[in-house]
Amino acid sequence: MCDDTLGKGVHILSRQLKREMDFKLAKYGITGVQSAMIGFIYDESIKKDVFAKDIEKNFDIRRASIAGMLQNMEKNGLIKRETVGNDARLRRIVLTDKALEVRKELEKGIKKVEKQATEGITKEEIKMYKELTRKMSINLEKRRG
Repeated sequence: MCDDTLGKGVHILSRQLKREMDFKLAKYGITGVQSAMIGFIYDESIKKDVFAKDIEKNFDIRRASIAGMLQNMEKNGLIKRETVGNDARLRRIVLTDKALEVRKELEKGIKKVEKQATEGITKEEIKMYKELTRKMSINLEKRRG
């Protein structure tokens, strides 16, 4: 099997980014995935209530995995789950003050890692990379759908 596959390159880059973010975020006691979830919840909650299904869809992560992550974030004081209306099963996700404080530092860390990762790469190349990965993701999603 060829070692120069697209999947291998994406996998290696993903692990490197994750490792770098986890290293920078360790002082806050959160992982890169948790920081991305905090950012997503923050951005989306400005527009509407955020539920676990929104996170599942945005991050393409299975329900059981999201449930465990949210449980861990709640235990660590980063989120609260509040019931909505009369349906106790429907619970929106709200960031705590702790998460809001950490969020600003997270943004700085993300910017540093992205700056490091894109050193020597033009804005046009970055734009092309984002467009290509978006298209590949759509193609793969079509196969499952």
